Amino acid sequence: MQLLSASVLIPFLVLIIVSIILFWNGQSCSQIPLILTNDCHLSLIESDHFICESNNIWNERKTVYQTQDKENMMKRQSNIFFLTNWEPNFHCSHARRIGKMGDGGKWVCDPYRLKSRLDCLVYSVGSNGDFSYEIDMKKTMPHCEIHTFDLNLYVCPKNICIFHQITFGNGVNPKGSKNWTTILQELNHIQRKIDILKIDIEGG
Repeated sequence: MQLLSASVLIPFLVLIIVSIILFWNGQSCSQIPLILTNDCHLSLIESDHFICESNNIWNERKTVYQTQDKENMMKRQSNIFFLTNWEPNFHCSHARRIGKMGDGGKWVCDPYRLKSRLDCLVYSVGSNGDFSYEIDMKKTMPHCEIHTFDLNLYVCPKNICIFHQITFGNGVNPKGSKNWTTILQELNHIQRKIDILKIDIEGG
């Protein structure tokens, strides 16, 4: 008789405990403001329609940026300048490494967003004959049109990119340089949107 009572009592007690826990969690969660909403108007405007997330999350992202940006502006003495003086101040949800590790490859912010852009346009400024970035970008986004720029003459791998031997400047200094507007006009890209602009030039 005692064994039967225990077999009935234990499940009953477990049920009561579970009910109390669920009720308590429900009460606790109801006090927490809902962060995820469909309102992404602010982030769309301020990110040029690249990011859509709730105002609360977007404002938190801006706080992270502003805090780290102040740190980056401080002068520190170190033999390793980059690691000591400069850290990322903006973080993407799905950042991806494009190209090889080390020099040549670059982190790209959420490249998956470009899958739906049929006229995707990528500018890669600075090459030094290393096309690992362009090759990986073409593999990742085969529909993107990639233009590579360098002051020296190199040849893009076949069906990967279009190479332009150009020195960036104001059209006067350095001698023979071209400014941004001139380059866009010559390539007939004035009316097009550059989706990714990668710049890796010493002294730029």
